[in-house]
Amino acid sequence: MNNLSKFKMGLLLSVAISEVIHADVKVEWPEGEGSATIEEVMVTGTRASQLRAIERKRGAKSIMDAISSDDVGKLPDYNAADALQRLPGLSVQIDQGEGRYPVVRGIDSNLSNVTIDGNVVATPEADGRRVALDIIPSDLIAAIEVTKAITPDLDGNAVGGNVNVVTHSAFDKPEGFLYGTLQAGYNDQSGENPYGGSVVYGTTFGESDSFGVVFAASYYDRQFNTQLREGLSWNEFETGGVSAHAPELFKIFDYNIDRERWGVNLNLESRPNDNLKLYLNTFFNEFTDIETRHQIDFDIARGDATVNSPTSVSFTEGRAKLEVRQNNQIQQLLNITPGFEYSNDVITWSGNYAFAHAEEVTPLRRDFEYRSGSETNLATTFTNTGGDFIVEGAPGLDDQSNFAFRRYLTRVEATNEDVDTIRTDLSYIIDDGTAWTLTLQGGLKFRQREKTSDAERQTIEPINDFTFADTGLAIPGPDIFDGRYNLGPIVDYKAHEAYYLANIGNFEVDEEDSLIDSRAADYTVDEEITSAYFMTTYETEKLQLIGGVRVEKTESDYTAFGIVDANGDGVITESDISTLTGSNDYTNVLPSLHLKYSLSDDLSIRAAWTNTIGRPNYADLVPRFEDDDGEAEAGNPELEPFESMGLDLSIEYYFQETGVLSLGVFYKDIKNPIFSRVTTNVTYQGVAVDELVRPENSDSGTLLGLEANWQQDLTFLPEIFEGLGISANLTAVSSEGDVIGREDEDLPFLRQSDLLYNVALYYVKGEFEARIATTYQTEFIDAYGSSADDDFYFDERSQWDFKASYGLNDNMTIFTHVKNFAEDSRKEFSGRSSRLQAEEAYGWTALVGVSANF
Repeated sequence: MNNLSKFKMGLLLSVAISEVIHADVKVEWPEGEGSATIEEVMVTGTRASQLRAIERKRGAKSIMDAISSDDVGKLPDYNAADALQRLPGLSVQIDQGEGRYPVVRGIDSNLSNVTIDGNVVATPEADGRRVALDIIPSDLIAAIEVTKAITPDLDGNAVGGNVNVVTHSAFDKPEGFLYGTLQAGYNDQSGENPYGGSVVYGTTFGESDSFGVVFAASYYDRQFNTQLREGLSWNEFETGGVSAHAPELFKIFDYNIDRERWGVNLNLESRPNDNLKLYLNTFFNEFTDIETRHQIDFDIARGDATVNSPTSVSFTEGRAKLEVRQNNQIQQLLNITPGFEYSNDVITWSGNYAFAHAEEVTPLRRDFEYRSGSETNLATTFTNTGGDFIVEGAPGLDDQSNFAFRRYLTRVEATNEDVDTIRTDLSYIIDDGTAWTLTLQGGLKFRQREKTSDAERQTIEPINDFTFADTGLAIPGPDIFDGRYNLGPIVDYKAHEAYYLANIGNFEVDEEDSLIDSRAADYTVDEEITSAYFMTTYETEKLQLIGGVRVEKTESDYTAFGIVDANGDGVITESDISTLTGSNDYTNVLPSLHLKYSLSDDLSIRAAWTNTIGRPNYADLVPRFEDDDGEAEAGNPELEPFESMGLDLSIEYYFQETGVLSLGVFYKDIKNPIFSRVTTNVTYQGVAVDELVRPENSDSGTLLGLEANWQQDLTFLPEIFEGLGISANLTAVSSEGDVIGREDEDLPFLRQSDLLYNVALYYVKGEFEARIATTYQTEFIDAYGSSADDDFYFDERSQWDFKASYGLNDNMTIFTHVKNFAEDSRKEFSGRSSRLQAEEAYGWTALVGVSANF
């Protein structure tokens, strides 16, 4: 055995986001065998990326997890949300096969804060506060940090946590860097070829290299197909004492989608001396989704129902609607942040102004609809076996003369949000020079948010009736779920758009429906948040104690529209629409305490007591009101914010080799959760209504969970396994909340999975690297019904991904990866898993590419 196999290594790393990690290492030889000092060790590849993320976690002020830029690239994660789901306690809401919204510890994504380089991101969507991270290309990310126990210097609007996207700095690697990637591939279900590329360049220049610039750009175009089937409104049917459950409505969707994602990042920085840093960070992303959706809505439960067996029901009549929708949507995020930081041995003073803009524009959404009457040639037999179902029969679907033209719907919509933030922070260090330091820190922040939602919608109907057969514009249907379902004749969007323009005299606008649909979606929000915090950090060689308080005052004004048939003539006109206003004003005091104690150089414990809030969604707050013949819906400007008290305890062991083993428990007591309440026979806004649906605060809920995380190169295995490593994490959660109307039941929080886990096995040998990974989460409730049989669940879900790469030389690497190679789909069900409500299938996507590093 050689001497190198016997040494003990003490390793202290201060890791920057760079391609190569440098570490000073002292090697202590066994007594009598001499001694030596190695001045520099270079760690690259998978181990380097893990070290970066681990050292971020190790040096963090509070409980957090991180993923570095290299780790983002180790698997086929096309956007920031996809990458986040690899972290402990993290999952994502899926949209057509891609991660979209980050979910921290199962808590609603609207209740987590998202920032870029510590500055808030505006929200492009109309309804909530969540940020769809699929808009951010993974190539532009230096790291992502998820703080789960919030310190007073972070925004308090973080019941789930704070997700911070970190961009590159030229001073991460002062000698300069240039990274580039090109890739192209194949989507199994669509037969299309996604492709993309990225470049990241950074350098320092000027006198003493005191200026730095980073430019990063990314482009990715993904053309793909997804298919969706839905069984809605499940009901019980009985014949001769035999009963069976079946959906009353069956839907099939075929999506053809082109998603284009691009972004640029320009960071300028000046460090004229050791004390001062000046910077200007800019970040822009655009996400375009062009979607053609063919659809059939099939009301199968018409006529008489006959139960054939407990799993089969036949219906004598059906009614179907054929539709095509062309939906083009553009989302944009823009952050511009000039700022400074001055520091010396005692004082650190920093500040910045941040402008954030987000928009979601739908320049074109068009729907052409045909609908049949109740037809005997649309009779069906529904068969349910083991949570799967088949709908057979309905020969009339192929008869185009069955389908009369119903309507043509158009939409142009725009949601805009501008956020202006100014902040300043000051810290002062008291150092006794021997055993301890005390840091006093405080800050002020003011944020103004303006959000508008505006829609122009039209309902256009035929003057003279005509059928699908009269147009001669049908095209053959696609193969749906391997030929198991008949989509009927397909409505061709481009041909129908041309048909409408050529026969525009045969169409007229339904002024009433168009007016109602347009005004119901419009609102404005003006929100001002003034906050201040103070915290103190006491540190010794082994102990770090952080305590403090944050105070946030929220003042908001809202406008929306009331739509009521004021004169009772059964017709809505402009005179029946009024402008409604509302406001809210509240102050939250948010104390917290954080402790970290090092039992040894490699073993630490952490504990935290935190208080956070979650501001209600815009769609719930704005004072909209619409009365539809006694059935009314309204917003509620007086909603109180969620209030959460959290307790965290964790232990972390850092291996001398690359790796970490951690175990933590967490508890949250969440007050004021928001649910829809249905009240009957009430007067609202001076109008007597039979039924009113309005969001209201419930009492409280609790969440108790466990997180375990293991990352390690498996160097302790026999030599034959040299190069193997593992990254695995598991989160188990139990939650319970009060749901309006079901207070006597023990129900979990919305979107709360009981179990999450991620496992990745990797192999590194010379220039070759390979990694296979799976992510899994159990079922969760997405919407509550009046009883358990009406609850809307997302089924358990897993996904398998693979990537392999080979370094051709010091600068060039070729790679291939496959996303969702097991072809797992997304499933939803109603009440229980035997009642499949929806399944969306995506297929797999494979890419090959080359990356360069200079």
